[in-house]
Amino acid sequence: MTDKKKRFYRLLERQINGLRKEAVELIYGKGSRIEVHSWTHNIKGDTFIFELIVHLGDTINESVIDKNMAEALLKESLQFFYPEVKNVNCMVRFDV
Repeated sequence: MTDKKKRFYRLLERQINGLRKEAVELIYGKGSRIEVHSWTHNIKGDTFIFELIVHLGDTINESVIDKNMAEALLKESLQFFYPEVKNVNCMVRFDV
């Protein structure tokens, strides 16, 4: 992985886990965080595909296994870097 991609991942993670920390912890439990694992895009550059890992906090039950919040936070954060991209797909994994 290139340094530019790593830097982009860290910027997205800082945007999600730093500025929206309350929302992440409200849904996934105290101490939880979202990590960007991989990112690909098509040749035209109009569709992005992300793989996210949600590291769960102190609350682990069926109610917190919801990928919609992680996907919404990613799309919100991505608008700061690529406002023209409308097609964003996510695969979300959960880890303890």
